[in-house]
Amino acid sequence: MGNAASGFFAGTGLVDFVIAVTLVEAALLVLWNVRTGRGIPVRDVMGMLLPGMWLMLALRSVISGYDGLITALYLLAAGFSHASDLLRRHRYHADKNRFE
Repeated sequence: MGNAASGFFAGTGLVDFVIAVTLVEAALLVLWNVRTGRGIPVRDVMGMLLPGMWLMLALRSVISGYDGLITALYLLAAGFSHASDLLRRHRYHADKNRFE
């Protein structure tokens, strides 16, 4: 059992597991919102989870020994996703405060 656990933590196994759990979480949150109309709106779910997903893919590319350009592109995508989410939230709250 020790070898299996060390292999899981030494390679991309743990990162792959976290990516899979994140995808399941996103699917469940979106499904709940679409079916019930309650919960977190779909674009908020994507805004929350997408930057982290890009960061996990960047980590996975480093662990796997991919070219640095691939990692840089993942990090760039994470930055753009995060900035887009912040801008969307800022606009929402600015509009909301304007009418209060």
